[in-house]
Amino acid sequence: MAFYTLGLTFELVIVLTVIVLGIWAYGIYFNFKKWGLGSTGYHDQLRNSFWLFLATWIHEAFKDGVWVFLRPAVLDVLLLRRTLARSPVRWVMHMSMFYGFLMLAALSGLGLMLDIIEHFNLLGFAGMAEVAKEALSLPFDLFGYLLLIGATIAVSRRILLKFVRDNTSAYDAFLIGAVFLITITGFYAEWLRGNAFLVGNAFEYPIYAPHFALIHTVLALGLFALVLPWSKYIHVIATPMTLLGNRGGE
Repeated sequence: MAFYTLGLTFELVIVLTVIVLGIWAYGIYFNFKKWGLGSTGYHDQLRNSFWLFLATWIHEAFKDGVWVFLRPAVLDVLLLRRTLARSPVRWVMHMSMFYGFLMLAALSGLGLMLDIIEHFNLLGFAGMAEVAKEALSLPFDLFGYLLLIGATIAVSRRILLKFVRDNTSAYDAFLIGAVFLITITGFYAEWLRGNAFLVGNAFEYPIYAPHFALIHTVLALGLFALVLPWSKYIHVIATPMTLLGNRGGE
């Protein structure tokens, strides 16, 4: 397994992934419970409740019908029309980062499932899992470049535009820098393996590829579990839920 080196076995990676997903799930639970503090009109014993918040949000989002729910879901959440109205450049940046990150997370989860099938030869599908993993390499590259475009725009705006730079805190710089670093280390690990998409063998150095792959994996898992649920990046979940809960209203 090229991604696992320096004593990090496949079984240990599975354990770490489960721990990371557990921390992430608790972070989402914690935020939902915190947001539930704003609910009114319910019994006091239900306040600060995860289930209260979830039930309230579902009621508000769907109370005018499914079609009213779908309109902001498509226009405001999936197409980010409000961001486009404010700034086309920011729209490209957000769309690139949103879909790049979302699809890479989904592909990583699928890839891990295929790794498990291949490693333990579940139901005798090890060969099919290996073929499926090969088919994922192009989508990984495409969505990786999409995320790289978005992260590069975000970094460039903060370096080149004074009004953006003046309103960027160290906290903002850390978050954007972390995403950019994770994306770059992932690409560099891929390039070092050779026969990489677009760059071919220009950076081929296979002996170091597993090391950079490990660095990329650890950083990505750290961002997913320790940063996303506990930082302003929670807006990736909070903003769509707010728009849908208000049925597209302000």
